[in-house]
Amino acid sequence: MRKLFYFDNNPEDILWDNMWSSRTIEQELEACEIETAPRVMFLSYIPKKGIIIDGGCGFGKWVIYLNRRGYDIIGIDNNKLSIQKLKEYDNALKVELGDILNLDYPDNYFDAYISMGVVEHFEEGPLAALNEAYRVLKPNGLIFLSTPTVNIIRKIIIQPIQNIINRFHGIFKRIMGYISGSDIQNDFFKLDRKGKGKKYYHFEEYRFSAKELQGFLKQSNFEVILTVPHDFHGSKDHAIGLAVDFPFLRALYSVNFKLNPFGKVISRILERISPWISCASVLCVGRSKKKES
Repeated sequence: MRKLFYFDNNPEDILWDNMWSSRTIEQELEACEIETAPRVMFLSYIPKKGIIIDGGCGFGKWVIYLNRRGYDIIGIDNNKLSIQKLKEYDNALKVELGDILNLDYPDNYFDAYISMGVVEHFEEGPLAALNEAYRVLKPNGLIFLSTPTVNIIRKIIIQPIQNIINRFHGIFKRIMGYISGSDIQNDFFKLDRKGKGKKYYHFEEYRFSAKELQGFLKQSNFEVILTVPHDFHGSKDHAIGLAVDFPFLRALYSVNFKLNPFGKVISRILERISPWISCASVLCVGRSKKKES
């Protein structure tokens, strides 16, 4: 398990607004066609007559994608901007503001729960969100859970580099704490290097191994029925893991993590060896072990 932080000039709610402002719903929908693993699993496993929830739907690409194919799906997110943009895009979509830790739905309501890149953002860990997912799912209900992972390249190359950066960052924190006289260990905010304004210190995400993610599902009383690497596998031009970890492999003005020619060659070589080597995330399908009442 890997815990990531970052500095920024904005509080967390503004950061999410900025992210959704930088992308369009059309770009999100284009990603559905190259994001093979979840697309195939949704269409293969989710019953057409069931009720689905996308917990932390963001720009709602899977809400739109599955809605267009006749599925009854509800999107929940705590970001007002993303919900507003979805309503402007299609007011008929079932999307609403909500807290996935405290869903306004009764027990045993949904047949399937989608969670793509959400539960890793809780610094206290994913169990509260998974337990709430278990509550609202029917007996034998399905959960589709994806989180960033610690792939082989991240273990061998990226993490050692980050450890060095973090070590220097720790020294910087102590120096700034001495200069500002603040309780730097709380990491709530800091003066910038010129002594002006605030520098917010954000928890970003956890990166879980496949075994760790499976363990969280089991703790929440789910049976794990399938685990696969999650990236744009099969795409000739796109790769999330490589584009995130090695920005020099990204195409200029890249959309949906498009790679430059060198990046495409690297991606194809690594995928031929194993899709796990550089994948961005791990995707698990679980089944609720809740018994019929």
